[in-house]
Amino acid sequence: MGTNEFEKKTLEIDKNAQINVMLNTPDYTDYEIDLGRVFHNMKQMRRVYAWVIVLCLLVGVCAPLLLYQFSKPVLTVSSVVTLNYAKDERLKAPDGTDLDLSQIVSSYVLQNALADLKLSKPVSISALRSNIKIDRILTDKSRQAQELAKKMDQEKNANVFNQLQSIDLEYVNRFVVSLTNSFDDGTGKNTIDLKDAELRLVLNRVLDAYNDYLILTYADQKLPEDRLSIIDLDRMDILESLEQMQTASDALNNYCQSQSDEVKAYRSWKTGFNLNDWMEFLQMLREVNIDYLYSYVYTNGYVKNKSTMLMNYQYQLRNEQSNLDQINSNIQTLDSILKDYKKDNIFVSMQESGTSRSTSTTTDYFNQLIMDQVTNYSTVAQTETRISNLNDQIEMLSVSDSSSNLANVAENINTELVRALEASRNIYSQIKAHMEEVQASPEFTHFAVHTAASGEQKNFLSANLTKMIIGFVLGGVIGCGLWFMASLLPELTRSHSRKESKKEADA
Repeated sequence: MGTNEFEKKTLEIDKNAQINVMLNTPDYTDYEIDLGRVFHNMKQMRRVYAWVIVLCLLVGVCAPLLLYQFSKPVLTVSSVVTLNYAKDERLKAPDGTDLDLSQIVSSYVLQNALADLKLSKPVSISALRSNIKIDRILTDKSRQAQELAKKMDQEKNANVFNQLQSIDLEYVNRFVVSLTNSFDDGTGKNTIDLKDAELRLVLNRVLDAYNDYLILTYADQKLPEDRLSIIDLDRMDILESLEQMQTASDALNNYCQSQSDEVKAYRSWKTGFNLNDWMEFLQMLREVNIDYLYSYVYTNGYVKNKSTMLMNYQYQLRNEQSNLDQINSNIQTLDSILKDYKKDNIFVSMQESGTSRSTSTTTDYFNQLIMDQVTNYSTVAQTETRISNLNDQIEMLSVSDSSSNLANVAENINTELVRALEASRNIYSQIKAHMEEVQASPEFTHFAVHTAASGEQKNFLSANLTKMIIGFVLGGVIGCGLWFMASLLPELTRSHSRKESKKEADA
């Protein structure tokens, strides 16, 4: 047959047969996690881990407090000291020299600070000295120069840096003194801690003792010398008494002139006068009472005992002439030394041109010789003036005959003499009382004023508040992390079991 015959076959379907559809899905891995089941686990364990989180929070809050008890910070108290006398706001001593702040920890100051001071635990001077820190405060100009020097040093600009380093730093008239509460007991093994109130008391006592040191060292406010008490009108001659009054008034005036401007300007709350007013009264007394009476007595040659006064003046004249000869000899000696003195030659390099030139300089010895010579010439002029006055007095007494005239004017002269002496003693007592008031005033008994020592130790809650907050947050994070990991662990175990089953089926 030319045709193809197709054999038809039918497919019989079994009613119990199943059709399996294979989907192309990836194999399970160890990292396949069902988050729904994880959160389901967390929900089931919420009661247990609520207590765990609470426990972690308590540990986070209490741990800083526990550490604070074992490592309690050392208390440091501080005080700001201001120099009252420094009107130019510079850190200088009252005499204008550099102020040595190391005297704050000197044995003299610390001994006076600890004298009659009873503490709960004994503290040695060396331990106290090692725990005191002094911080000076730079002026704005010096601070800017210091910052610029650091910048130049970082930029390797050596020339500008060296120039800035040669600038003298200046400090303001305030500084900070701190005292740390941790003292060595002397053995080097243990430390001593004072009570907070005791620590502040010790620092205040140290600064008070330093103020006393400044007053004792720099306060040139001694009371004027009393040269009027030695004048005895009954035993001394008239001219001699008047000469002593003139000397006493000159000494009192020089004392007033030597005081600082602040002392001169101090106005008494008792009298309303200042030292400048008292100097005007003294000058008036000198011109009206003493000098006028002295000129009147001297011109007329009124003396009680001419021979005694002549002998006295001649003795003074010989002493003055002897002093003049000695001073002239010193002048000649210094002249010969200065004439032969050779100055030191030094060489100065010129930075711009790179060349050098020589110049001469003098030593401190040469400068002192010049000052001594100036003093000698001034002393010669004063001595020659006194010699001239003595010669005039001797000549006046030699030619005058005051015995006949003295009886007529003796009563008036004595009356004026007594009045002049009383006025001189009265003004001396007024100036002395004024200076006593000055010395007792706060302005001149507090050279270094300091604030009360401060630095109170914080209680354990306020000192650890920040750490407690951090511990609270960290405890909560750790508690929640443990809760999540405990809920995640069953899913990791389940995933691992599926992988093992898969490997067994494939085998």
